Amino acid sequence: MDFDFSDEQYKFQETTRGLLDKNYDLDRLRKLLVGDGLDRELWDRLAENGTFSLLVPEEHGGMGLGFVDLSLVLEEYGRALVPAPVGETLTATDAIVRFGTDEQKQRLLPLIAEGKLKIVPAIAEAEAGYDPTDIAVTAVPSGNGWSISGRKVLVPHAATADFIMLAARFSEDGPLGLALIEPDRAGVSLREHSTLDPSSRFHELDLDSVAVVRDDIVGGEPTDASVTRLLDAGGVIAATMMTGISGKVLDTSVEYAKQRTQFGKQIGSFQAIKHRCADMAVAIDASRSAAYYAAWALAEEAPDRARAVSMAKSYCGDTSRFVCNEGVQIHGGMGFTWELGLHFYLRRAKVLEYSYGDAAYHRERVLAETIDELGIGMN
Repeated sequence: MDFDFSDEQYKFQETTRGLLDKNYDLDRLRKLLVGDGLDRELWDRLAENGTFSLLVPEEHGGMGLGFVDLSLVLEEYGRALVPAPVGETLTATDAIVRFGTDEQKQRLLPLIAEGKLKIVPAIAEAEAGYDPTDIAVTAVPSGNGWSISGRKVLVPHAATADFIMLAARFSEDGPLGLALIEPDRAGVSLREHSTLDPSSRFHELDLDSVAVVRDDIVGGEPTDASVTRLLDAGGVIAATMMTGISGKVLDTSVEYAKQRTQFGKQIGSFQAIKHRCADMAVAIDASRSAAYYAAWALAEEAPDRARAVSMAKSYCGDTSRFVCNEGVQIHGGMGFTWELGLHFYLRRAKVLEYSYGDAAYHRERVLAETIDELGIGMN
């Protein structure tokens, strides 16, 4: 049985890398440190390349592909530090494809496929953990719809998004669900956070009696499964992008070790450097395997989807942190400098590591899923 990617999938990866190498480097990223942080030209180029149509079914103007087809492309986005809300829009697209009503699919998916809609998830809360059952923002019945109050934090690029996909609980002890609201809807206010990654933008989202109707709810009715799926899709995308970051830092470090000389020799000839690079390469290969399997499990709705996603998210996060730190060390004192730019990879990796659940949460989830599968009681 052949588990490798197809020639077409490798070709798409190659095309994507060429596009990003030509149009988006660290100098371009530095320009995002000011302003709203949105590279509109890059967004348009990615749309022309088919990025946003990948997950959209053919009947709605897309390619009708899945997360396995997306994996190699996401790695390239990680390597190039493609900023939000690209990954976030793909995450939201999957939720709409899987759970949206026919009317929502007909209205939203063609626009997404053309790159005309930016959608960002709003999940995290300051007082809540990573488990979706901790979500405290609640929608209460109001008239013919719902009224939502509360606060979300770390909403990526909320100010430049067309829609915010809000995770909330519908009624006390009711199900979780996703609602699509505009950033300028009455009762919504935004405040920008200061975060570790200056090339991204994150916002605090205040909701004061925001009116939501049935058409705003993904699927028409709230479902726990839609929120869980959103978190898993986001986790896979973050894991794969972290793998891409790791690969880029390793390549950069190896190239530097071939050029930098010390004591009359290339530093790459020293065993201490070789061992570090070898450890990085082994860890990255394992990350790729975990991320690719999680993508398959997500695409196929495999029974072990939750465990596969959590294994990938936790392991790829560990790897990216390890590789970025090692990369800085191999570059010596200059590895820490602002001018070199290696820190941008470490910063993005750290932000992704804590998006959609940190390593501790995902390891606990792996344990819980394993115990459940084995039928072992906790008593």
